[in-house]
Amino acid sequence: MRVLIFTSSGGTAHDAAAYAIEAWLKRWDPDGEVLVEHVLENASVFTRAGVALYNWIQRHGPWMHQIYWRVVEFEDVTKPGTLLAGRFYVIRLLRRLQPDLLISTHPHINRGHFDLARRVCPNLRCITCCTELDGGFGFSRNWLTRSADVFWTLTPEVSADVRRRGYKRVPVPALGPLFDPAFEEELARPERGISADQLPLLVLGAGANGANNHIRLLDVLLPLAGRLRVVALCGRRQAALDQLRQWAEQHPQLSLKPLGFQGPAEMAKLYKQAWAMVARPGARTATEALAAGTVLIFNGFGMTMPQELLARRYFQARQIDCCIRKPQDLLDLCSRWLDHPERYQTLKAQVGRHPLVADREAIRSLLLDGDFAKG
Repeated sequence: MRVLIFTSSGGTAHDAAAYAIEAWLKRWDPDGEVLVEHVLENASVFTRAGVALYNWIQRHGPWMHQIYWRVVEFEDVTKPGTLLAGRFYVIRLLRRLQPDLLISTHPHINRGHFDLARRVCPNLRCITCCTELDGGFGFSRNWLTRSADVFWTLTPEVSADVRRRGYKRVPVPALGPLFDPAFEEELARPERGISADQLPLLVLGAGANGANNHIRLLDVLLPLAGRLRVVALCGRRQAALDQLRQWAEQHPQLSLKPLGFQGPAEMAKLYKQAWAMVARPGARTATEALAAGTVLIFNGFGMTMPQELLARRYFQARQIDCCIRKPQDLLDLCSRWLDHPERYQTLKAQVGRHPLVADREAIRSLLLDGDFAKG
């Protein structure tokens, strides 16, 4: 079977879902062919610029997403049953690969894309893999198209929201998230017990583009030196990694370990070891934290973006939502948990009661056999 997966690097969740699906398909169908295509970046200058602007806003001014998100909600007017930007690129790609199955993991690669793909490959199956945790405001209408054969969701909340929006005929099975096999294998591996004298590990997360507020947070955490150890993730930004190494040399009293990009297994190990993790309310980090049972502290600096409200809404419904708006909030929260460990343990237990797991056999059947009876 030949499978084409459309994704984009505008946000971590979409790429992560695409590559996880690719990895599992290669296990399930070793003789098949799978191609992950960053279609927004590759198809046209117009859509590539849109992705670049998205990532720039995420790094420098999340508040601007309040405007950007509302504007791109009407992006589908440029795709009236087909594509205007990048049309010939997509046609050439489809004709060359002749896929049996097209999967989209991004909201802006459904409407128009599926319609055009069906005209080029009439027997093509089209599946949307939605990476969001909840519906409501912040859930892009561009996820939805009646040209999809199946709308695969992570949670019943998203499936219910799709139904409320009038999509009654498209199956919307809540099958949960696929993670990279290495991530899942590491999560399943028993963790060695932590020694009583080992300090709690706070992980400062960063997006795939390396966006972070690490220095501001580390400065305010100095009073907790000797009570916490910190790992700071920098993604692929060497400049951020170098900056943190210099900070660590200047502040040896706080145990700090800066890390560059981490693979799936390494990330799973960090989730298991973490006392808590600080990160933007992105879908993928939230999904991974739920799977690992990790306490997550949402970084709400610079305003919460509309699409980030979805993860927070899902966490709020389960009474596990923690959010900081300024660096001092992190110091106050960590101090409170360290001074009153029973409060932290109550939250940790509540997180553990809401694991997010995949129905892997149903996903395999959906992708390989076209069986979506559960929808």
